[in-house]
Amino acid sequence: MRLRFASLLGLLGACTVAPPAGAPGPITELNGRIARAPVKCLHMNQNEALRTSEQNHNVLIYGSGRTIWLNQLAPGCNFHDSDVLVTEPFGSSLCRGDVVHSFDRLSRIPGPACVLGEFIPYDSAG
Repeated sequence: MRLRFASLLGLLGACTVAPPAGAPGPITELNGRIARAPVKCLHMNQNEALRTSEQNHNVLIYGSGRTIWLNQLAPGCNFHDSDVLVTEPFGSSLCRGDVVHSFDRLSRIPGPACVLGEFIPYDSAG
């Protein structure tokens, strides 16, 4: 009986999937910052643009000053470092539900289109 149990455990262990190499870790852009309550929309500044997080391509970052805004995309929707992001806002604000399209910077081949979620503001601690 023990041999069967050990064999069964061995088979189950062989079926487990290891986490992918390079899985997203902490987002360094947010180090030392404090999260506030999410908001539906944020006013766009002509000097800022959405960009992918360096550690997690399923997260978009907006801003670079006192407040940085994080937008978590739906699972499976992500962009690459070489993608150019194009937004289609209604008015002068980015809002939850707006669509972000991408295309490759070099080949100009269109990439995925993702829907924005809520924006989480992260303020500098100082």
